[in-house]
Amino acid sequence: MTGTLRIRETSAGKSYYYIKINYKDPKTGKWKSTTVKTGLEVKNNKRKAEALKQKYLDDYSYLEQETKEDGKVEDNSSNKDITLCEYLDHWLADKKIELKLSTYESYTYRVAQIKKYFEPLNIKLIDVTPKVLDVFFKYSLENGKTNQKTKKREALSVRSVRSYKSILYAAFNQAMIDGILQRNPVDGVAVHGKQNRDYSEDLLFLTEEEVADLLHFLAKNYSMLVPIAFIGAYYGLRRSELLGLKWSNIDFVNKNILIKHTVVRVKTVEAADSTKTASGRRMLNLFDTAERCLLKVKSEQEENRKFYKNEYKNKEGYVFTWEDGTTYDPDYISKLFHKATKEFGRPEITLHKLRHTCASMLINKGWDVKRLQYWLGHTDVQTTLNIYAHFNKQRLNTSVNDLSEISMVSSDLFKI
Repeated sequence: MTGTLRIRETSAGKSYYYIKINYKDPKTGKWKSTTVKTGLEVKNNKRKAEALKQKYLDDYSYLEQETKEDGKVEDNSSNKDITLCEYLDHWLADKKIELKLSTYESYTYRVAQIKKYFEPLNIKLIDVTPKVLDVFFKYSLENGKTNQKTKKREALSVRSVRSYKSILYAAFNQAMIDGILQRNPVDGVAVHGKQNRDYSEDLLFLTEEEVADLLHFLAKNYSMLVPIAFIGAYYGLRRSELLGLKWSNIDFVNKNILIKHTVVRVKTVEAADSTKTASGRRMLNLFDTAERCLLKVKSEQEENRKFYKNEYKNKEGYVFTWEDGTTYDPDYISKLFHKATKEFGRPEITLHKLRHTCASMLINKGWDVKRLQYWLGHTDVQTTLNIYAHFNKQRLNTSVNDLSEISMVSSDLFKI
């Protein structure tokens, strides 16, 4: 077994040391590798990273050992009595230092939901089997949440259950490193439900006329939402990118907008100079109507700044704020937008679904997949292709008039 240092850069531009571990599979005799993070930034930490190499080689020595039938470790008296819930708390506490606040809060919520099921069982970590997890996932799919109105148990979405699976998989991997387990019981357990292609049914494509109608309705009834909805519809920005937009990232001279800052919320509102993924950081063209929209917001903001004087709070330079410069709470904006679209008669329209509308309008204008992928900030081109495919499927069903027109040359064959 050998270990070598590797360097990776995050979407925020920070570089961290990782250790690549090469080991010989005890079953096949073939060499394999796995990469683990040290949590150490590259700057001034090379010696520390080198020193950690041996520790990680010791921790991962189990990879070259034969796995027992029951997946347990024989001599581990200090950990054999730890329950799954206790270990999840321990694992989560260790993760806190390496996760963004919003991600950590999301993990905290999901771990709490997992524990609600397992705490009454008081099951030990070493006694968790694939069968136990399979039963848990199936239960969650059928009865995983409580209806706040009826207080009855209801089905949990497949995506949520899969997020439980991801957390448990990571926690059990750490338990293997800690020497408590030699096999991850999540391996081979599937969460059955919608296939990825079925999620495309959730997509929503408004026409250019429908977008205009929505914006004019908002102008009369919810004026503060107009610029947010406009930028959302024509730039396809995520909510975090919309509310994270800063004046310092808008270049009125060279006509471009740099998407690099986000504002998110799970429990706490968190601002960060990073996007959801590395591909989310992008430079977009500032077209004429968008420029007028933003200049109007800027003008109104300057008037508010003069009015509030020293009490004005927008020191960070956000584009979308309350009149006194206070930043918007992301959840508040989503709820207000839902209230507005419900009054508009289209409650299915959400801020995020304006991203789909943006994509459909650009596809109609002939944009290719790679160009659209960059504009929307998709990491995986497959996400963009799924939107393309679903939109084109919808468009096929509206092509009757086109087919009638181009088939007229043969109409003489069917005289009645």
